[in-house]
Amino acid sequence: MNNNREHIALNAYLNLLERNGICKSLIRQRELVILKLVPYLEEIQSDGFSFRNAVDELFKQLDKSQWSTSLPVIRDYFSFWNNDIKAIVAMNQDHAFGVNPTEWKPIDADLKQIWNSLDEITLTISESQPLESYERALRKNGADDFFVVACKKLVKLLLLLLRSAPHKQPVAYRKALDANLTLFSSAEAYKVSLKVGREFYYFWKGDSRAPSLMQPALALAA
Repeated sequence: MNNNREHIALNAYLNLLERNGICKSLIRQRELVILKLVPYLEEIQSDGFSFRNAVDELFKQLDKSQWSTSLPVIRDYFSFWNNDIKAIVAMNQDHAFGVNPTEWKPIDADLKQIWNSLDEITLTISESQPLESYERALRKNGADDFFVVACKKLVKLLLLLLRSAPHKQPVAYRKALDANLTLFSSAEAYKVSLKVGREFYYFWKGDSRAPSLMQPALALAA
């Protein structure tokens, strides 16, 4: 039955790609990514936490060079797997599945240089508010000062990359997060940055459920 769930979702995803004019070779590439994930999804609950754990297990088996190309496909597939119609409609409106997806991309800059000068950059009120809410939730969940400071720095860079986004669209956030992830070479740092990006998304878009959607804290790599 659960195997059915995975393949029904995959067929819906691939059909939408085809309707949006994606060529067969690209559709096949995306299909192969999801087929690698399917064995990790069987018999798990249909929720974001279980899905993320499955993705993490898959990534342990994938070469790191495949992470950046696999992750956007997996993110798109999640809404089909979880039968989140509203999210699929929103992504479709953002042209996430079309031949010419939304052209916006984060600022073209030296991210390492920005990372090293983050303390000198002041956030706007609208940027600070979701970050402060995220910090409160981290502390409530028992995160220590070192972990909170590191998470805030990751989020601050993400917010700077999102400054020029036309509106709070999932496509823009995914692109900014993917740019963020290129900074980290170690698997553990990459994993923490991905976790923070996943969690902060709900604070960024103002979802009242954001604190309840957070994962257990991870220790940062030494």
